[in-house]
Amino acid sequence: MTQHQRTHIAAAALAASALLAACGSSDGDAASETTDAASEPAAADSGDASVSNPGVDRGRVAPVVDGELALPDGAYELSGYGTVLAVDGDQVTPLYVTASTCTAGEPFDNDFPVDHADDDGGVITLDLVGPTTDYSLRPLVAAPECDSTPADALTALDEAFSTHYPFFDERGIDWSERFDAIAATVGNEADGLQEALVSFMVDLGDGHTTFDELELDIDRAAFDMPDLAPDADLGELIGAEFEATFERIVDPRTDASGTIAWGTVDGAPDVGYLVMTAFEGLSGTDDAAADRAALTAGLDEAIADLDAAVDRLVVDLRFNPGGYEDLAVAAAGYFVDTPTDAYRKWAYAQPDPVAQTIEVTPQASHFDGTVAVLTSPATASAAEALVLSLREVADASIVGNRSFGEFSDAIDWMLPDGTEFTMSMEVYTDLDGENFEAVGVPTDVGSPFDRALDAAVAELTDR
Repeated sequence: MTQHQRTHIAAAALAASALLAACGSSDGDAASETTDAASEPAAADSGDASVSNPGVDRGRVAPVVDGELALPDGAYELSGYGTVLAVDGDQVTPLYVTASTCTAGEPFDNDFPVDHADDDGGVITLDLVGPTTDYSLRPLVAAPECDSTPADALTALDEAFSTHYPFFDERGIDWSERFDAIAATVGNEADGLQEALVSFMVDLGDGHTTFDELELDIDRAAFDMPDLAPDADLGELIGAEFEATFERIVDPRTDASGTIAWGTVDGAPDVGYLVMTAFEGLSGTDDAAADRAALTAGLDEAIADLDAAVDRLVVDLRFNPGGYEDLAVAAAGYFVDTPTDAYRKWAYAQPDPVAQTIEVTPQASHFDGTVAVLTSPATASAAEALVLSLREVADASIVGNRSFGEFSDAIDWMLPDGTEFTMSMEVYTDLDGENFEAVGVPTDVGSPFDRALDAAVAELTDR
């Protein structure tokens, strides 16, 4: 999976969603991308270059049918991501390629869920449902020969992270030193690599570079609560604050998914409140398109109600660990009335990096008032994409604590010994070129986690 938030806070957000659902329920494609020259070049040439053979034209890509696309037979380089897709009929085999290794992953069905697809001389551009990335598939003369063995796992690991991981400096890791330590620890122990990688990934602290079940902790000090114990249970903290906040909402309504709620703030009847606790699982399935439909159904109603009732709005993302980025950008569409650029992203290892400018397009309903966004160290991934968007498109004030600081899609990877994990391979910046990886989006108004709602109401009153 490439969009799931994998941090310690995910369980707490699910608990918050369950609490929301228990309070009862009420009776388009929002993101597009344009391309610009990236503000920073990739630091290293992609390992993809060793297998790239541009100029092969396999004819027009098949039309999208019921939101799905089947690729023509052949091999395609996923530019900037070290992956080749080998297509044979109804089956696709991912090949994970570095400068000197190649590993064949598990085959999957040749039915890509897409919002749109383009074919320019055989180079296929896919806008998959879920992420906001436009992926470029370059046709190859042939797939690379994948004959790497488990003995090549360390080489593949070193080459993959050296080429594709953008944030060692931001996260205070010297990869050369760390790899030498991993290699020395593993030695000839075939089953020692994953254990060494777990230790490395915990120290890295990137929730998108991880194993499925790995839990990453959050610094309790980041919640700015002096009386909070160093070993405090974050799930209990987040759940308690969610309940305390919800008790202050007048006539709250919730959507069918139980992840969106809205109302007005007790004592401030001219200030609205909107909380979104997740950007995946809204439909009760793992279908990103169904989740997006559920989100827009809920927000259509919520924003129409709020825009008619108030001209100031608190958008609470303190409990949201992320999910599908498409949903975050769709949510931003309720705060614009014309298409508006929000942020930029690109694959770090692209040989000729091209930044995609993510554009927010208007939704059916529109909130036309003043906005403050609540964030916390539990605001992560796609939720941070919404924070970036609302800073830009709604001139929102950010109130509370810095967000977690992980933006890149979590890209699947496999080593020759079968070790599977995900890796951050993309750089996100605001429109001024600032990158918030590892540090989080800063606040305009700082506040302890449990006093953020009052701080937001005060900020909206002063604006």
